[in-house]
Amino acid sequence: MKSKLFAVIFFFGVLNIYAQERLVIKKLGFSMEIPSNWISVNNDEILKNLDNYDLSDKQLEELLKSNNSSFNISTYTKYDSKKYNGIIPTIKIRTILNNSSNSAEFLKFVQNSNESAKKALTNFRFIESPVIAQISNNDVVKFSVQFTLINQGKQYEIKSNSYYILRRGYYISLNFIEEIGKEDNSVLFEKLINSIELKK
Repeated sequence: MKSKLFAVIFFFGVLNIYAQERLVIKKLGFSMEIPSNWISVNNDEILKNLDNYDLSDKQLEELLKSNNSSFNISTYTKYDSKKYNGIIPTIKIRTILNNSSNSAEFLKFVQNSNESAKKALTNFRFIESPVIAQISNNDVVKFSVQFTLINQGKQYEIKSNSYYILRRGYYISLNFIEEIGKEDNSVLFEKLINSIELKK
């Protein structure tokens, strides 16, 4: 009897691990598992506009332009910022206007944009330089950087793993951010990246 009970508990435990919720944005042809028990800060109004209306590519471009060329689609934080001091592991998903026509041109754009980041961020350096990789049979640009944030005299070493997904007239930016040496969410981040599905 105990072994049957254990088997049932184990089964539902495994089911709970793999039955992940997904963020699905049909208009962008993008979906990804979302981390369990993390705090979601979705821009519900934008998501509603993207999925409830049949926007043409031109209309989507105009929508992006009207919001300073970018939209914060969704942010997930591991802890509540009102209750937690310090750097919180964070996942940010945005869309940003871009007119690159192919992967090589887009890679060059990402390389150039990181030159600006070097000037803006303290101790900015590449852990992995921008390269073209594959997600869901699509070319994407991935890279990893480290930089220092200073707050009230305290220094925090930050790592950001980024994946930029080129679409027609814009790209989807995914940033997986955490403080180095504090905790390691790399296995979770990799699982979420592997769960991405891209359509159209």
